[in-house]
Amino acid sequence: MLERFWLIVWLITWVIATVLVIRDQWNPKVPSIGLPIIYLLSLSIIHFFGALIYAFPWYTPTNPYLVGLSDLARTTAGFTETTYGVIGFAYGSIILAPWILKTTKPSWLYEQLRQPSLKLPKTLIYIGLFFLALAPILGKLPSFTAISTSGIALFIVGLCLSCWKAWQMGNQRAFMQWLLITCSMPVFTISILGFLGFGVAAASVVLVFVFNFYRPRWKLIIITLLVLLLGLSIFVTYLRDRNEIRSRVWGGESSQSRVEQIWQTFREFEIFDPFKQEHLELIDIRLNQNVIIGQSVNYFKDKNVDFAHGETLFEAAIALIPRIFWPNKPVRGGSGNLVTRYTGQEFAAGTSVGVGQVLEFYINFGSWGVIIGFIIFGTLLRIIDITAGQKLIHGNWMGFTSWLLPGLGLINPGGSLVEIVASTAASLVFIYCLNQLYGRKKNSQDIRLLAEVGNRE
Repeated sequence: MLERFWLIVWLITWVIATVLVIRDQWNPKVPSIGLPIIYLLSLSIIHFFGALIYAFPWYTPTNPYLVGLSDLARTTAGFTETTYGVIGFAYGSIILAPWILKTTKPSWLYEQLRQPSLKLPKTLIYIGLFFLALAPILGKLPSFTAISTSGIALFIVGLCLSCWKAWQMGNQRAFMQWLLITCSMPVFTISILGFLGFGVAAASVVLVFVFNFYRPRWKLIIITLLVLLLGLSIFVTYLRDRNEIRSRVWGGESSQSRVEQIWQTFREFEIFDPFKQEHLELIDIRLNQNVIIGQSVNYFKDKNVDFAHGETLFEAAIALIPRIFWPNKPVRGGSGNLVTRYTGQEFAAGTSVGVGQVLEFYINFGSWGVIIGFIIFGTLLRIIDITAGQKLIHGNWMGFTSWLLPGLGLINPGGSLVEIVASTAASLVFIYCLNQLYGRKKNSQDIRLLAEVGNRE
């Protein structure tokens, strides 16, 4: 079938573009912390695997939920637009970002070698845990939801720095302990929140960061393939028992009851089988955003709706204004009814469907909107990536934190631009406050050290 042929062509194109980005990230001459790879990984989870299963000639959805909703034609149409975005992202990351930095030579890019603050990693972890504990309270206050999310993200930054510190100091035991904590985060979020995605996203950031400096490289290929198989296996196993897990977590049952359910789930662990219909349908249901984009492409072709012409971009700009200053601000986080409006697809009440960057760029300006939007994303993330890498290798760990945290705010390919702008702006505010407090503490320590030296003399 011609559609399957083109789908395979776009899958190969995606892989080539991703390999080129990874190759550029691993260039020893340019510092990097892996932000473009993290973004492409997040994008792949909701687009690549959903397209890949339709390249299998033995797969045809039979689940009543999928019949009439998900098919090869819409998946191919949506994945085509997504691949346009990946090509644009690769161009911005590999070519445009380095050219801009080389041409402008910004002063903030360059660093002098300095002594890092060895206590900072654990401090960031404690702050992250503090905001995690307060999240239910802060989430009810205007403008504090995004601030709370940024505070929690410091836990991830702290884990990254802890792994880097242990690796640089040659402390293999500490390095493995921090990796163990990282890999256990999905289990933690399942047992506490009932969600797998939050833990997987957090762990992916730390693991990609570690893979960026881990040696030897050949081991990474084997580890990556094993992690991929493990991740898909955990996904299908979790989806199988998700309702039972959430009923115990959200039902307020005891910790012992939750642990028993999780233990029961993983005692009957399933290895992902690409030939098993049930496994492929679970991917199709949860990890195939291409169908929604393909539906939108057809909806526009049939002239059922006009392009937004930047309407959602304007709403994203409004999102910069804190709700605490504008209580009745007409823009809210989430995707609202955008997906229904631009696809014609109605969803069940209470169902949340994220618009995602690919669809949002498309509904504004079509395919060129996707390409240009992703060029900007790729360029911006790579600039942040290189700068954070410079700060890290020169010992400016607070500077590294100041760039990584807003960078993490940009990595949400399944969310709306309103959410991304609000999250990134909150990260910048949070970093400003953190720098003020940290700077004062560091200055007081320097003054105390000078006083001690003076007294000795």
